[in-house]
Amino acid sequence: MELVILVTCLALIQYTYFSASVGMARKKYGVRAPAMSGHPVFERHLRVQQNTLEQLMLFIPAEFMFAWSADNLQWFGSEIAAALGVVWIIGRGLYARSYVKEPLSRGPGFLMTFFPSMLMIIGSLIAVFALLL
Repeated sequence: MELVILVTCLALIQYTYFSASVGMARKKYGVRAPAMSGHPVFERHLRVQQNTLEQLMLFIPAEFMFAWSADNLQWFGSEIAAALGVVWIIGRGLYARSYVKEPLSRGPGFLMTFFPSMLMIIGSLIAVFALLL
């Protein structure tokens, strides 16, 4: 489970960086709080931060559920969850960079975060059913 905790900490640090980027963009582009719109690049930073928050709501529970349930079946759940978490973090970085540069190019980064979460959710369901039987 240590690897899962490490990956979760890295994902939260990444989210904190995205949140700080919103503040820096707010200052750079003169978008005063509490405004949520203004300069298009500021809005892109804000969307990266908001979408990452939305994806974290899937990722973190999925990561821990899969690690726990798969570990209980000796399926190397923690290792698989940590590896999928690394893919998720790389995908989020790609998503952020792509979205700020050109929003229409965000697809690959988004898929690299959506699919690991979905795989872990589906894997958790399979593992729990296996544990119940």
